[in-house]
Amino acid sequence: MDKKRRDFINCEVINLAKLKCDFKEVIAISKQKNEAFGILNTEYQLKNNYGEGCISLIEFQGVSIHYCNFKLTRDLVFYAESNEPSIQMSFLIEGEKIISLRGYEDVLNESQEGYLVKSEDFKGYVRVTGQRIFKEIRISIAIDYLKNKGLKDLNSVKNYNDSGIIQPFYKNIHSLIIFILETNFQNISGRLLLESKILELLSLQLEQSKTQRQVNAAGNNKILKKIYEAKEFMEANLNENYSIKEMSKTMALNEYIFKKEFKRIFGCTINEFYMQQKMNKASELLRASQKPIYEIAEAVGYKNATHFSAAFKRVYKLSPKQFRNRLFESEAIGNS
Repeated sequence: MDKKRRDFINCEVINLAKLKCDFKEVIAISKQKNEAFGILNTEYQLKNNYGEGCISLIEFQGVSIHYCNFKLTRDLVFYAESNEPSIQMSFLIEGEKIISLRGYEDVLNESQEGYLVKSEDFKGYVRVTGQRIFKEIRISIAIDYLKNKGLKDLNSVKNYNDSGIIQPFYKNIHSLIIFILETNFQNISGRLLLESKILELLSLQLEQSKTQRQVNAAGNNKILKKIYEAKEFMEANLNENYSIKEMSKTMALNEYIFKKEFKRIFGCTINEFYMQQKMNKASELLRASQKPIYEIAEAVGYKNATHFSAAFKRVYKLSPKQFRNRLFESEAIGNS
């Protein structure tokens, strides 16, 4: 990988600063454009000599959203310069890119990773790996736009040349990204919804950055990623009852470090988190379905409905049956 990062021979280098244009204007052709309620949507098709796929661009005052979904025929390196005061959020769903700044360590950005940075004086290279799918959503937000929204303290946001800008993104962020990509915002309420989701994404990224700053050692960045992977593993396996030892083995984590770092990052023990997520899911099933109690118990890892009811009552102070009856009573009063 180190050789590839410094290799400017077996690829095409495109100087965007010299061409005075954006990368999509070089490698793609505008195919469709429409505007409604202050939102401009433009669709680009990749030129055949660069590969196949498309780039979507959503723009409204102070915000631009690029969604790249393509496969390049070979690696491309873009040299770019920017002095516009803005916040950049990138979420690499699939693929690989490398950011190179003169005098600093190269930054490798891989699948399911992203970054949040200030982009005020960027001069450097971005290499996008070819011969593989590249899916990225990149959001640029003008500083003035954020100030108008009341977000004035952005001192905690890192610059491109700071260490540790790359961080994994997880289920909550991924769900927001998918929502933005799949929702039609072509009306006034849609625009307001889009703005709210962009600000929610920024809020989540700022919060995650705070968590990451607590882990300073370079080696611990890998541990942080594994801790979040373990969190997602639990959320995806609420119907099971994995022990800490089993999860440590699955995540290739030292059991002591797993327990210590998890509590430090999330403020609760692993077992407390796992139990709370199970009870959250149980309450959702009680609220949204008519499944019998024993089926809900099985869905959150309990073979014995009595044991489940006791655990549920410790959290909600009501048995599952009482909890469901209380919901029905509230709905009946609301509809009367």
